[in-house]
Amino acid sequence: MDRNSALYSLSPGMADKVFGRIDEFNRGRTSENGTYVISMATPYRPYYGFWRIFSKKEKPLYIRTLAVTFESAAERAFVLLQNCNVKLEVADNSVFESCYGLSDDIIPFGKYRGKRLAEVYYVDPSYVLWLANKFEVHTRRYDSVVNLAKMFALVHFELTVQKRRIASVSHFIGKVGDRLKDQFLTVLNVRLQVDRYKPDFYVDQNVLAADRDGNRFTFLVKAAGRSLSPEMLSCYSHRIKTHDVLHLLSARIMSQYESHGVHYTRLGYIRMAGG
Repeated sequence: MDRNSALYSLSPGMADKVFGRIDEFNRGRTSENGTYVISMATPYRPYYGFWRIFSKKEKPLYIRTLAVTFESAAERAFVLLQNCNVKLEVADNSVFESCYGLSDDIIPFGKYRGKRLAEVYYVDPSYVLWLANKFEVHTRRYDSVVNLAKMFALVHFELTVQKRRIASVSHFIGKVGDRLKDQFLTVLNVRLQVDRYKPDFYVDQNVLAADRDGNRFTFLVKAAGRSLSPEMLSCYSHRIKTHDVLHLLSARIMSQYESHGVHYTRLGYIRMAGG
């Protein structure tokens, strides 16, 4: 990862924080078949881009704009790649300069004539998938567009089809009844859940998280007070967000189970730092 990239309008402290988040996100991911890359913003292009690099021999594939700040761009990339096992990297925008202004990704026919494939994929991915898989090429003139559409089809598969390989590193931790201490877990997903045993709306947070080795944990964070509706937290509850790092001072292993080849350790009696 290029940590010496030109960090346009970005403090060193913020840069280190985001790079640390990316390092944590990349645990369990691979660059064996290429990488996804965030291109840094510049004074002339004040936005962070999202690219797919398949190999050194092929030109980078521009997918979309992410955001105008590094932190927001990384967060958006995390969401896009949440089901993908390909590593996320960062590179200076100069790496991609030769890709700007090219016309081989412009669709020369049909309802999106004159539009770039990245634009079309953003609003109508099914059309790009049709180009990749069903469009019959009768002239070499369209070869480059169809080949790029096939690359977008692979990106679409990577971003939308869940990969078990990321989660396959998960193992059961300890034994049922054991007490764990000082666990630092990164939040992968949070789902609101109403406590059905209480007459009013007490909305808990059902958390899926992982440790540094990729082991998966599930646990409930109980509501700190009554909510006005079953779809919102109490104003007294601390909202847990995806990619938060939680410090569990102690917890008890309640059960262990396997789903789709992934091992999960369910925790209870959670005592959390700052809680």
